[in-house]
Amino acid sequence: MMPGSNVDSTNAVFKIINTIWAFPYLAVMGMIWGYLAGASSGAIAGLAAAAAISVLLGSATSIFTGTPRGDADNTRSFPARSTMVVRKQLASDLNVVRYQKLCHRFDEALIKIEEVLAKDPDFVEALLLKAQILWEGFEDCEATRGCLLKILAAEPDEKAVFHRWALNFYEDMRNGERPTVA
Repeated sequence: MMPGSNVDSTNAVFKIINTIWAFPYLAVMGMIWGYLAGASSGAIAGLAAAAAISVLLGSATSIFTGTPRGDADNTRSFPARSTMVVRKQLASDLNVVRYQKLCHRFDEALIKIEEVLAKDPDFVEALLLKAQILWEGFEDCEATRGCLLKILAAEPDEKAVFHRWALNFYEDMRNGERPTVA
């Protein structure tokens, strides 16, 4: 797939939407003015003029609502749409893992969380849950620490919730305290 093809299709959608929203208003006005000017043939001419003006307005307004050409410099600070779709699908799996953890079935929970992370390795919520399972169920400090460091790397914004939770968990472990896990 070419780098700008998603942007091109997005801009095409904007152009169509901008054309469609303008057409009904212009069609009614064109038919009324055309009918007043020359009966039914004038109304048809007015409808055709409305369609042409709608296309022009759609093209002109898409300049202002379109997306700039995408390249490496045009990065986002939020997950891509495809990542968000995958994470919504994995949410039910995380609920199963939470239940297994709650029931102290840590082996099953660890297997399931590994499946989730195989599909999305940088899913910070899943990484935090894995760290909790490793700590509570197996008291594996090194593996827990590795998960927490991966969360801090994947979510560098210090104001983000999972970054703060992982940092607090990590600091409690480093200070020799037993981290409290929700």
